Amino acid sequence: MIKYFVGAVFLITGLSTAAAETHSRDVAARKASVVNGHVYYNQNQCTSGPIAQVKVKVAPKHGSVEIRRTTYNPPKGQRCYGKKFNAVVVVYTPKKGYHGKDTFKTRHSMPKYVQGSQMNYFTDTYKINVK
Repeated sequence: MIKYFVGAVFLITGLSTAAAETHSRDVAARKASVVNGHVYYNQNQCTSGPIAQVKVKVAPKHGSVEIRRTTYNPPKGQRCYGKKFNAVVVVYTPKKGYHGKDTFKTRHSMPKYVQGSQMNYFTDTYKINVK
């Protein structure tokens, strides 16, 4: 079970209908690493939002990507501390013996609740440096 989240935490408010981000991460060789996480919740009411639907759009050439469900606990001092929210993490594992650069893309979606339902789509590019 993954206990720690790395990367951006997106809240249910203020999302656009399409977005793209690039994430650069250094990861250890021979080890699975969380390179990003997604959680949606209402900070005012401390209620869960939808679970992000994440899929690998372009696979890495020198490793593998796994999408795992987990929970997110807001840190001490933040609103909703002590609550658990459903989340998704993106985990990258390099091939045995590989050191160097790798890249992959994911696409995730979630409902947008503004004047009726529609879907938001986000494409993230990951630039990985395996050390």
